Amino acid sequence: MSEQPQPQLDAAQLVTLLEHQRTLHRQLRILSDRQRSLVAEDDAETLLRLLSERQRLVDGLVNLNARLAPYRAQWAKFYGSLDEDCRRRVAVLLEEVNGSLAAILQSDGKDTAILTAKRQSIAGRLAAFDAGSRASAAYGKAATATRSNMTDAKA
Repeated sequence: MSEQPQPQLDAAQLVTLLEHQRTLHRQLRILSDRQRSLVAEDDAETLLRLLSERQRLVDGLVNLNARLAPYRAQWAKFYGSLDEDCRRRVAVLLEEVNGSLAAILQSDGKDTAILTAKRQSIAGRLAAFDAGSRASAAYGKAATATRSNMTDAKA
């Protein structure tokens, strides 16, 4: 069996990939901020369109992640071989991407909590409405039975 050839790792290509990753994360952060206002405004239709756009960006990040995999597989060796300027550039890009990711995850966590609270509130109101409807229906049946009994008694 022959081994698969290792892909050629190139510092310039790595920087280009990381810059693209940074751009996608910046776009996700912008959408994350817009998402927060849409959640607060209960604008479901626009929120769904925004989530679709976010999914497109996430799909781009998944593709990019696959392209970065060979670099991660040999990270220590490759990173150590970079010149000082390139290492600094890569470190800045990675730091920015990680910061963006952390902010996005934190914002999404808050939005999830808000949506969960809204869902629970609606579920509580629906349960109260259902209980009220059943009580009204039961009361209506009791009132009809009472009237029927009163009519029967007069006859």
